Amino acid sequence: MAFLVGFVAATAAWEAARLRRGGIWDAPHARSRLGITIIAVTPSILLGGIFLLGTVVAASVYGQAGMPELRIVAVGFVAICAWSLVGFLAGLRLPMSVSLPSMLLAPFLWFAFVPALPVEWLRQLSGMYRDCCRIGADIAPAALLAGLIMNVTIIVVALHAIGALHMRWSRTASTAVLVTGVIVSSAFAWNVGPIPEVARDRSALKCGTVGATELCLWPEHDGPSQVFRPTLNTVIVALARDGLPIPGRWSEELASSSSGDTLSLDMWKSDPDAVRWSIAQGLAPWPACSETPESSFSGTSIHVLQGWWFTAMGGSEAMLQENLGWLIAEASAFGVPPIKELYIAVSSASVTSRVAWLERLTSSAAECQSPENYSVQ
Repeated sequence: MAFLVGFVAATAAWEAARLRRGGIWDAPHARSRLGITIIAVTPSILLGGIFLLGTVVAASVYGQAGMPELRIVAVGFVAICAWSLVGFLAGLRLPMSVSLPSMLLAPFLWFAFVPALPVEWLRQLSGMYRDCCRIGADIAPAALLAGLIMNVTIIVVALHAIGALHMRWSRTASTAVLVTGVIVSSAFAWNVGPIPEVARDRSALKCGTVGATELCLWPEHDGPSQVFRPTLNTVIVALARDGLPIPGRWSEELASSSSGDTLSLDMWKSDPDAVRWSIAQGLAPWPACSETPESSFSGTSIHVLQGWWFTAMGGSEAMLQENLGWLIAEASAFGVPPIKELYIAVSSASVTSRVAWLERLTSSAAECQSPENYSVQ
């Protein structure tokens, strides 16, 4: 959007400058200024819409992200319309040497610089909904309304300024409308965090049982062409057969139920190794205390646990090296015995000893403490 909208605004500014320099804009004409403006900016809007549609289609086909969220696409198209009018206004009021580079730069600052500011809610005004949305989330309605209201405000201000005959009153009215639009859109975006998403409706989950474990997946991950459920079924059966303590409910929902016996799945790739690694991260999650400013928790015990769970599920050596190669290569530097030997010893121990080892490491990690001894007892 930062580059696409700049191109659209610059082409609209070029067209407005052509009408102004040729004396056509100020000459007597039968059509209203609004009608002329709409005719003049339509090619720019259509061009931007075609590029936007092409980008969405390419992302859907090659990005494996599924169908696009049409509400986000709609806000993007409204932004194209808004900035095409801003470009047209700039072409009418400013010399071409100023309007063209300004219209290339201004959208870039609006769509790229503003979302990068530390004030998190400001990024929702531009309609750049970054990091949204995970499969278990939906776009926040407040963020959508904030972006839509801001873009509609820009459209109203630009149209009023383009058709105004008295510049003094035009500036006053345009400023008042712009300030009002910013206040209203900010009111919606104020409570939206950096990731504009809300938890998805749980009624869409497709749940079933695997032995004594309940498994809930979203429809996108449960179709006939997906490998998520078969891999998960295999993993659950294997872990239960080995007598390992696993949660009684596995679910892809973002906001898990209040029960502590729920494993939150965050699966982002469909190959079995990636699914196993996602499960390992869910079985050995980072504790809340690690996010406090005074915490000095290194997280080594978390990585050790994740690697063991992944190994116990039959994960590949290549994936283990990819994620924990640094720990495997220099385990002693982190106060850990050789990882491969440790995992073999734990897997060879009795079920009781193995479960006790898992509970000991998990308990110390939950309190942001590193165990003094990683060996199985």
